[in-house]
Amino acid sequence: MRQLLIFLHLLGLVLWLGGGFAAMHVGIAMRRAARAELTTLVAVQVRLLRAQILPGSLLVVLTGILLTLRLYGSATATAGYPTGLMVMQGAGLLGAIVVLVVMLPTVSRIARLDPQGPQAPLFDALRNKAALGGMVAGLLGLAALIGGALLR
Repeated sequence: MRQLLIFLHLLGLVLWLGGGFAAMHVGIAMRRAARAELTTLVAVQVRLLRAQILPGSLLVVLTGILLTLRLYGSATATAGYPTGLMVMQGAGLLGAIVVLVVMLPTVSRIARLDPQGPQAPLFDALRNKAALGGMVAGLLGLAALIGGALLR
């Protein structure tokens, strides 16, 4: 059972960070794109968020919680938890919260706006907020990955 949870945990991390890197590249392409093309590129980002980033981050958190609960009563629980484990857990939880609370509502709202009309300033402001949220979530995901690598 532990091996399955670890596999699902790593799969979720690949989905989360891979989708995040793909969304980042789409965001970079949005800087050079014409305003008329932004609607299509935002739709790609929304699909990446809903199909990869969100499910990946939730899978990482759920399997991480299950793996942590399996540690109770083991030798690790009596000897103390390693720092890398605590970094991985804290950064992973914070990163998933950023995805749920900042990125999902912001990107969903951007998808409903017109980038050319009177909503253009709001579109740009929300796009910057989504970029900042994606950067923070990605950095927290990488910190969790580094914390996990320190365990080995």
